[in-house]
Amino acid sequence: MKTLLRKTAIVTALICATTLSAFSAGAREQKLVYSKARHSTIGITVGNATGAAYMIKDKNGNTVLTGKIKDRKTFFVSTAKLGKGSYRFVIGNLVLQEFEIR
Repeated sequence: MKTLLRKTAIVTALICATTLSAFSAGAREQKLVYSKARHSTIGITVGNATGAAYMIKDKNGNTVLTGKIKDRKTFFVSTAKLGKGSYRFVIGNLVLQEFEIR
C-alpha cells in the first residue's frame, strides 16, 4: 500500500512539474508591448551571445535596426528609431522576442 501511495505521489508531482514548466515557457513567449510615451528606450539583455550580430525586423520581415552585442550587460534601443507596429528581435535565424511599439 505504501509503495502504491508513494508511486502515485511521484507521478502526481511529475505531472504538476510538467504542467507548471509548460505554463512558464508559454508566458515567456508573450509579446511585449511598449508605449513610446512611457518608454524612450528598450533594454535588452542576452546572455552568452557576446559578439553576435542582432537585427530588429518589422512584421514584414524587413530589417529595421542592426547591431552587435558587445557584452553581457544590458544594451538599449531607442524607441524613437522604431515606428508603431510589431517587431522581432532576431539573432541569426532565431527569433528571441517579439514586441510591439504603440
